[in-house]
Amino acid sequence: MHELGITQGIIDRAREAAVANGARKVEGVYLVMTPAADFTQDSIEMYFEMLTGEDEFFRGATLHVEHRPVAATCLSCSDEFSTDAPHPICPQCGSLMVQLDPEAPMVQLTDVDIDDGEDGPV
Repeated sequence: MHELGITQGIIDRAREAAVANGARKVEGVYLVMTPAADFTQDSIEMYFEMLTGEDEFFRGATLHVEHRPVAATCLSCSDEFSTDAPHPICPQCGSLMVQLDPEAPMVQLTDVDIDDGEDGPV
């Protein structure tokens, strides 16, 4: 259920950025997700629709999600590699004892498309 709070935080940051740039409404929200996220894109999409459906500022906004790999370290053989799997297997030794980069973001707002009433979307 923490996906609801994460999605609300994304919407709040998108609103702040849009208002700061003179937006009349938000047309698109861009996110990057990594396998460090312990939730799915579907849950973020569901909560985004639920939270923005009655909000005139976001009505009709499209959510765009890009998936990026994250650094990982095998705890068995110390191999370091990049992965897009949430539960990776070490490519060197086959171990399941793999730690994803603890500093890697789970989900990150990267851009907001706005309509500022002048030239169309910005």
